[in-house]
Amino acid sequence: MRLNHTARAQLEAAGITPAQWARRNHYTNGRWGGDACGCPDDRCIGFHHDRPDNCGCLPALLDRDTGR
Repeated sequence: MRLNHTARAQLEAAGITPAQWARRNHYTNGRWGGDACGCPDDRCIGFHHDRPDNCGCLPALLDRDTGR
């Protein structure tokens, strides 16, 4: 699974590379294995939100990780 544009932009704004985000979410090889929206749950699209909607999980996880 590859991160979508929105997820990449949110990570970039937080100063985190996709590889760093993958490692923070237990993908030790640095390759993303979660959903395209940036959520570590690979079922997020279609379960937490529909495809055209932005993921609410990623901003919350980023806030948690950055202490905001």
